[in-house]
Amino acid sequence: MRIRGDWIGRLLGIAVFLLGVGILWVTFREAHQMFTAPLPSADKSLPKLGQIGIDILKKLGLLIIMTLAGSLIANKGVQMYFVALGVAPSRSLEKMASEVPTPERAEQAK
Repeated sequence: MRIRGDWIGRLLGIAVFLLGVGILWVTFREAHQMFTAPLPSADKSLPKLGQIGIDILKKLGLLIIMTLAGSLIANKGVQMYFVALGVAPSRSLEKMASEVPTPERAEQAK
């Protein structure tokens, strides 16, 4: 017997996945623009060197946050799709982690 999934849930999962991929695309485009932009001239910007370094660190931090957000959103979209399809495991990671055999549990089982 084949389980029929929820089509609205699948469409929502695809939309969330595409949103995450879109965020990743914007992130990679911004990174490309950032690293292909010409660097400021050293003789004109020597007094501003600290500020330039801070600006670069801010941009790198923003790129890291955008990458994490995009990948987490895309991952959630994939999970939503498969849950709506009816093939994803219903157990959470916490339950699965609590079921990992430990030496104490192995002794109790004996």
